[in-house]
Amino acid sequence: MNFKDLLVETVTDPASAARRIISMQLSFDVVWTGFALNVVLSVFLYAVQGYLLGYPSNTLFPGLSPAMFGVFLVVLQLSYTIASITAAKWMGREANFTTILGLLVWLRIVNIIVQVIAIVLVFVITPVAVLFNLAAAVYGLYVLAHFTNVGFGLNSMARSAGVIVLAGIGAMIAVLILMGLFLPTILETSNV
Repeated sequence: MNFKDLLVETVTDPASAARRIISMQLSFDVVWTGFALNVVLSVFLYAVQGYLLGYPSNTLFPGLSPAMFGVFLVVLQLSYTIASITAAKWMGREANFTTILGLLVWLRIVNIIVQVIAIVLVFVITPVAVLFNLAAAVYGLYVLAHFTNVGFGLNSMARSAGVIVLAGIGAMIAVLILMGLFLPTILETSNV
């Protein structure tokens, strides 16, 4: 199976794609290399988007530099992985850290592709870009639910949703703690 086939399967049959990725039994080195690649690509895309459209700024992430965005992305992804494993364990299911991180790395790579399409659409047809982003976010949760369900062997989309919510809360707590450590620096370098 090649990259394109796995990408199409992720969109059309996410549970099957998750099973296929798990069956590859990706090594520790491959998963961490993929993780580093997705962080570098995400930071690059963030910088390009910032150059073309301006950096997004809100009260939670006030105009982060690309380097600081990369730090927050690493913390967010790793804390989400750990929090999802912890939440699934509370539900009586366990999974290997490398396996779950591998699934999430693949989803992040798919998300990067979606972001590139969205940026191009902003310059072609802006209203379509907004609708595309909204549809991609909703469908992305659907795909994440299937990957979570298969990754942990939950056999329940409701339990999968529970893991996603608990992991999301755990990841946001980690990011807020990190912001508490770096908030003065962020505010000094931002336009706030």
